[in-house]
Amino acid sequence: MKKTEAELLENQWDVENMEVDPEVLASYVRYDVDERRAVATITFDRPDRLNAVPVAAFERVGDLVREAEADDRVKVIVFKGEGDHFGTGADAAELGHYIGYKSGTDKASRRRPAQRQRILPDRNVLSSGFTRPIIESLKATICQVQGYCYGGHFQIALSADIVIATPNARFTHPAFRYLGPGPQDMYHWIEKVGLTTMKDVMLTMRAIGAEEGERKGLVTKVVEPDELERWVADYAEAIAVMPLDSLMMGKSMMQVMLEARGKGLGAMTGWVGHGWATNVAFEEGDWNFLKRRREVGVAKALAERDRLVAPYFRLSETRSAEGGREES
Repeated sequence: MKKTEAELLENQWDVENMEVDPEVLASYVRYDVDERRAVATITFDRPDRLNAVPVAAFERVGDLVREAEADDRVKVIVFKGEGDHFGTGADAAELGHYIGYKSGTDKASRRRPAQRQRILPDRNVLSSGFTRPIIESLKATICQVQGYCYGGHFQIALSADIVIATPNARFTHPAFRYLGPGPQDMYHWIEKVGLTTMKDVMLTMRAIGAEEGERKGLVTKVVEPDELERWVADYAEAIAVMPLDSLMMGKSMMQVMLEARGKGLGAMTGWVGHGWATNVAFEEGDWNFLKRRREVGVAKALAERDRLVAPYFRLSETRSAEGGREES
């Protein structure tokens, strides 16, 4: 039987601090097929954690996309999240552990993982493992977004054909907040939002609002919350009218053009460069997420980081649209 990436990498990453049970992962990332509508739905179901999912769950996302792509009953793949948010990416409690950092304080636990420990999980799980199947899917993909769309969930939105979002939707990658403006999939960033906005977001680590995302080309349409499900269903219905052969040939032609524009090489920046980002040398006075997480826990560390900047640049819901700094 084919092994999962979690099984292949269990001797490289800190599996004791990660969730890899297939049944648990399946409960967090659910899959349903509506044959009548020709729609497969991948649902993130961990609303108590803002739909943040274990790192290993992103491999499941890629596997489900490939399953839907091979299913002739399916023409459209919809990604959605339960609760108030689409999702906040990988569970921050596992960050660092998935490349081999241990949780102890002894010398062995604090040892920096080798580059080979960083490359494989970055490429096979957190980059190519799920974004590539979505980007290269020959079925249409729709991302249904409300609230936070951060991290791996933002990568899904970047990779999808169509993004329908509510006005409160916000898009970015918190890795910028954890580690600074580290490498991501540079091709899709620039293709979707443009170089100027990409630099703005990476350097200030702010989020993109839904309306800005629509203006820049990241979001297809902004709709009111009570209309979100209907608009996604209407888009899926409009696409499903198309013959399956035509749909898959059309998506194939799109892939040819994306490759001609540099998609393959640009996408590699996501996993080749990520090893740099996870090997940052923190100087005295630098805010260090992994250190603060160890000292005060994930939630307090993230809240502390948000307070270091003016409200406009914060990732939490206390962000102010007008910018400026709150009185302390």
